[in-house]
Amino acid sequence: MQIQRLLAIAPFLVPAFTLAPSGLSQGAPERVSALVMEGTERSEVWATLEELCLDIGPRLTGSSGLERACTWARGKLSSYGLKNAHLWKWGEVPVRFDRGPSSVRMVAPLEMEFEFTTRAWAPGTDGPLRGPVFKRPTTAEELAAVRDRLDGAWILESSSSRRRRGRNPDEDEAKEGENEEEKLTRLEQARVRKEIKAIIEEADLAGTIRASRNDQVTTGGVRGWMELTMDTLPTDRSITIARKNYEALEEQLSAGESVELEADLVHFFTEGPFPVFNVVADIPGTEFPNEVVILSAHLDSWNGPGSQGCQDNGTGSTVMIEAARILAASGVQPRRTIRICLWSGEEQGLHGSRRYAEWLKDTGQLDGISACFVDDGGTGYQGGLSCIASMEPMLEAAIAPVNAHFGEMPISVSVQKKMPRGGSSDHASFNRLGVPGFYWTEKGLSGREARNYRFVWHTQNDTTRYAVEENLVQSAVCSAVTAYNLAMADSILPRYVEEPEEPEAEEPSVVEASSSPKADGPLSGVWDMAMYSDEDEVVFEFTLTFQHHKDGSVTADLGVRGSGGPLLNVTYDEKTKTVKGTYKSEAYGTSNYEATLADDGTLSGKRKSERGDREIRGKRVKEEAKPEEAQESGQKAPGKIGQA
Repeated sequence: MQIQRLLAIAPFLVPAFTLAPSGLSQGAPERVSALVMEGTERSEVWATLEELCLDIGPRLTGSSGLERACTWARGKLSSYGLKNAHLWKWGEVPVRFDRGPSSVRMVAPLEMEFEFTTRAWAPGTDGPLRGPVFKRPTTAEELAAVRDRLDGAWILESSSSRRRRGRNPDEDEAKEGENEEEKLTRLEQARVRKEIKAIIEEADLAGTIRASRNDQVTTGGVRGWMELTMDTLPTDRSITIARKNYEALEEQLSAGESVELEADLVHFFTEGPFPVFNVVADIPGTEFPNEVVILSAHLDSWNGPGSQGCQDNGTGSTVMIEAARILAASGVQPRRTIRICLWSGEEQGLHGSRRYAEWLKDTGQLDGISACFVDDGGTGYQGGLSCIASMEPMLEAAIAPVNAHFGEMPISVSVQKKMPRGGSSDHASFNRLGVPGFYWTEKGLSGREARNYRFVWHTQNDTTRYAVEENLVQSAVCSAVTAYNLAMADSILPRYVEEPEEPEAEEPSVVEASSSPKADGPLSGVWDMAMYSDEDEVVFEFTLTFQHHKDGSVTADLGVRGSGGPLLNVTYDEKTKTVKGTYKSEAYGTSNYEATLADDGTLSGKRKSERGDREIRGKRVKEEAKPEEAQESGQKAPGKIGQA
């Protein structure tokens, strides 16, 4: 199968002799040609991907699967001849969580296997656990019908239910203009809900069943996983099933059938602490060994049932391993060090890369990092980079040989006014500290069988079945060539320096930036935000950067996975402490954000779009320097928020 797949990419390759030397200092054309030929004619990327995803499998942070993967990856890099291949410890996990083979199925009145997931670090079952299924009662009559049968039962939650946060559990908010009778009805309904909630919580349930939004089931983790002990493990058992399976259960219950469900959740908890690592290895530089080009991806994944951790992010990890093999096999001797970093803890908040970047800063090594490249976008090919104007010539020269060889897989360089501050992948850990971090934009076929990244992301579908080998071949070659050329250049990549604020004319109907001078305000700064599912699991991470202005306006940037842009029509109500704004994206359409600043300094609210409403919550991680403070210290005031 590998030979057939490689033959499929032949039309996209241009012979090696089309290489032309760049005007900028970079690797010799014959060396670059050797890299391209090694990566295209002797590719091992697919075999490496299958080894990682099929033999090792998913790799939750802190799990035995990730530990095996780290040891395996270090061995791979060492076998290629890379130097100082080692495991770099960034922290510890107090309780290890692993999954064994698990199943959920309806056993009566029909037999049906379900597609499902449970949260990482959530309780399993002590063998198969079978019990009746009841819809969650919503009235006193419905409660009376099942009250004596709740022990050992599964409660089917309403598919349209939403958790109510920040509201009094004893009553709903008063409705404008309601009369006394309506008020009494509302309070009675609230009393019944409270009683139902208390009785269900006191019952010895088998667990609760929730519906996924569609037939993909998304896996996340429990909150506070880094503080768990064997005495404080979660006890509430909750299973999320595919929409089609939920509808099958609901259909049987609506028909008056007695429904039974059986779950066999093999969850292993092991008392720690267990160390967690990044994998790091070098091709040392011959002239400037302390100046470094980093190629990276995150090795960890979620470990929901069915997932192999393939596109998030086995593909990126194996592309990096293959790039290392290509460089080593070609015998390059770069002027600067090329470093391979496989991060962990990315899914839970960029832990591995963030702590590594902070360590580089603390040890005085950060200034020597030319750039950090991250591959974390699925199975597309490496098709684009975003940078500032001063970086463009070097990046264009670095990728030029790849464009020459993969004619049908063009790579573009997009020039922005500033480097992104945020993002939800590991490049953000470097951009936050002023080092160029690049997230490869992935293009081309985004998955076999017309399946894209959203179909596999954090779901049971994240398997090698939908990965595209020819794209991974291009990506590995692209990474190797780009890193080599930058390592051979006359200097490291230039840094982004914030320019003093310059007023710009804006369309009055769309507020993207403000010409008014900056002012201190309650939102000013960078906020780490997360989007949550109905089960209170993190499904997406992003950043919001706010700036208040003296005319009372507020501007904001949204950062996500290396891209993003300004929020439009941003408003802030000082009385309610509520901020609103709109984000427009070619990929995801229009989303409206609304969040309220709480007394404890957190920000919470909703993101509303045609794909549905999602809760968002976050906290500030960096406050902007006040303009007068920057002037007094002789520093330049930060550039305008809203510039992309």
